Amino acid sequence: MTILPSFPSVHFDFGAIQALPGILSERGVKRPLVITDTGLVEHGIADNLVSAFASPGDVTIFDGIPPNPTIGGIEAAAEVYKAAGCDGIVALGGGSVMDSGKALRVAVTHPEPIVEYLKDPGKITANVAPYITVPTTSGTGAEITFGGGIHPEPGAHQLGIRSPHVKPDLAICDPDLTVTLPPKLTAATGMDAFGHCVEGYLSNNINPPTEATALDGITRVLAYIDRATADGNDREARWHMMMAALQGGMAIYMGLGPIHTLGHIFADCDLHHGALITASAPAVMRFYADNPDDGLSERLARLRDVMNLPARADIAQTIIDINTRLGLSSSIRELGYPDRNLDDLADAAMKVHFNATAPRKPTRDDYEIIITDALGQAFST
Repeated sequence: MTILPSFPSVHFDFGAIQALPGILSERGVKRPLVITDTGLVEHGIADNLVSAFASPGDVTIFDGIPPNPTIGGIEAAAEVYKAAGCDGIVALGGGSVMDSGKALRVAVTHPEPIVEYLKDPGKITANVAPYITVPTTSGTGAEITFGGGIHPEPGAHQLGIRSPHVKPDLAICDPDLTVTLPPKLTAATGMDAFGHCVEGYLSNNINPPTEATALDGITRVLAYIDRATADGNDREARWHMMMAALQGGMAIYMGLGPIHTLGHIFADCDLHHGALITASAPAVMRFYADNPDDGLSERLARLRDVMNLPARADIAQTIIDINTRLGLSSSIRELGYPDRNLDDLADAAMKVHFNATAPRKPTRDDYEIIITDALGQAFST
């Protein structure tokens, strides 16, 4: 039986952030905790959010979420939540902040340490804190998804938090909040959205409405990412990139694949997730091109159509060309990934849950080839 998933409600447009106080009030939230990072506080984005409230003193801000989400960051936020008597959570930021919020809504309402729910998400119940997401980047799709990756400690492999109970209650997508995003992050997060749409479309799940959404997201990224990267104040481009990110989040419901498997195993360092995803994509697309079956070949052909490429064009090389144009790398090593053992990386890749929805699941030998290709240069064995 095919079950088509539903997404949280979304308020989308310029100025949508002004609706936040009313949305919280409707949900009985009187003392929200806004979780964010230091950069958004320093650039005044957090102040802009708080200024929408008639009584800003009722809002508590926690800016200790690290660039990659950690148990330590979540535990620190939970302490502030309880000490301030908060009754709801608002995540203002990128994927790290929004994924942290999913774990936080469990941490402040469940009795065991949060690590126990990361190890066994089946323990998570519907007794979670109210949770609203406000993305400030256009890429992760975390504003509407039901899972995320949390690091036990910085530099350690992620643990997943996947449960329908952590799915945000509502997302506020305001493109105005992305205009100060630097060009490099605009490009990297935008190509992350592209990766979500590509892998969602290629997944082995059947969901025609979401497949159409993913294909439209691919078209939107390719049409607007150069403009958004070149001029952050291009409001039309910012609107379309935020919509593409949202569509990428919807595509994640289809399931992901080897590109995100690589992003998962390479996340044992402080490299940007979006940069890891787009640098990993060419190696996986080469693997697909070299090992197609009839169903995968048909989907790759449709993908070429959407990307406005001729039949049998090299999708991997096209992604490399886009990365180069945007100032992004197509080599994990070039990003600064440290030396790791190939056997360990291949073993780790085989255990990642994203493999379950891959249109062609790599074997362990396949992963050794794909990982070597993605890294872009030799390393220890």
